[in-house]
Amino acid sequence: MAHETFDYRILETIKEHMKETDSLLDIGSGPCVMLDNLDFFSTIIALDIYRPYLINRVTRSPHIIPIHADALTIGKLFVPKSVSAVSLFDSLEHFTKLDGIKVLRDAEHIARKHVIIYTPRGYFPQEGIDHFGLNGEQYQAHHSGWEVEELEALGYKVIILKGQHNKLNPAFVRAFGADHEPVDALLAIKTM
Repeated sequence: MAHETFDYRILETIKEHMKETDSLLDIGSGPCVMLDNLDFFSTIIALDIYRPYLINRVTRSPHIIPIHADALTIGKLFVPKSVSAVSLFDSLEHFTKLDGIKVLRDAEHIARKHVIIYTPRGYFPQEGIDHFGLNGEQYQAHHSGWEVEELEALGYKVIILKGQHNKLNPAFVRAFGADHEPVDALLAIKTM
């Protein structure tokens, strides 16, 4: 059963669940904005389909290795149990439901310990916008929405981050309007 919280300290929650992990495959890294904050991993593979994001990444930390590839090919790129953890931070919603399930299944084969997801709860419409100003609008479009029950049925423990998306987020305002009530986010973790 999902746990609800207004505690938005996502990194602390991730660190708590990622004890004794050394390597991470981050799917849909974009320009690697938050990866420097995951300094407890000795190696991070930052995978993204849009090469300009990786070329213009905000971090040049030597433990972050950028890989330009389509996430739908990770089952061919990585052998089973080759990294400690696989993450999809703000990326699962960019896949159709069927492709998202395929990526999750492949991630589960690649991860030795955990798969972790951060995604809006339900469908959050987004298209025609690139938050990073690098002309990647087609890759920023949302193609699916995910609910607690779906992720739990796939074996994930889910934390509902109440009101995580709100009028402070320009994409939220564009999609819902400034007066819309906040939308929850989901943090889901599966232990292998």
